[in-house]
Amino acid sequence: MYMRGREEMICTVLNEPLTPTSASPAMGTTSEGHFNFESSFTSSDLPFEQKDLMMSSGTQRKLSGLGYMDVGLPPASPSEREIIPMTDDRTVFLIAGYAKYSCPYVWVRNNHERLVKLKDGDSSKPSISRDSPLKLKSTSHWNDKDIRIWDVLGELVKLSSLPSPHNPFAVDLEYFTSLPVNERIVASAAMVHFLQCVLIYAGNKSYSGLVVDDLREITKHHFADFQTYLLQSTSQQREQDQAASNQSYSYQQQQGMSSSAGAATQPHQAGYSTGRTKLTQRVVAPY
Repeated sequence: MYMRGREEMICTVLNEPLTPTSASPAMGTTSEGHFNFESSFTSSDLPFEQKDLMMSSGTQRKLSGLGYMDVGLPPASPSEREIIPMTDDRTVFLIAGYAKYSCPYVWVRNNHERLVKLKDGDSSKPSISRDSPLKLKSTSHWNDKDIRIWDVLGELVKLSSLPSPHNPFAVDLEYFTSLPVNERIVASAAMVHFLQCVLIYAGNKSYSGLVVDDLREITKHHFADFQTYLLQSTSQQREQDQAASNQSYSYQQQQGMSSSAGAATQPHQAGYSTGRTKLTQRVVAPY
């Protein structure tokens, strides 16, 4: 998951989650005003009918306010021009909050046939259905409920991953251990902040306890890595200081030896010069 410009976020969801999974339990235990996944799509029903998962052309024209121009709710670029690498084992989604639309929408960028039974009425424009936004519960209630980006992400994980995981925000610790320690510290700190936001703003969910467990684990790894990094940095600094000190001492010794050698040869050179002057004087004197 990463931002692409100011308006687009690319989210990649594994079709088969790496973390322990089971059929997703009912998700209706939440405080009033918070979003829950009840009645939203689940991966056990894949593939979905196009009319159930994607907005119709008429609905798009009505929401866009440009129906008189026969314009719906397309993304900035069609999915066939997506530049990121695509694989069959993961589904890529485009989450965008374009200024010209009143709320964010989500588009599928690959593996369309896995999610939906496409029925293009116009074979000359196959991208019309492929680039229709999804009818997600989170985006549908964006304007009347306290919806956050993690609500959208959680719904996409439940929609795409089969089987649906208990915790849509489960942390893959192996990914963090594969990073260099300095990158791992930054990445784990970002994950800690994200999980904290999920717990604070998402309300009481059936997976909240699992999020707490992951938050505790990733926080422990973060501080352990930070301590390791500090020790390594301190050790490296000491080695650099010692190397600089040794170099300075060696330079001073060389300078001292050069000064001693110069002082030892100076009297001899002076005597030679004086003797030559006296010899010259003796020779020149009779004239």
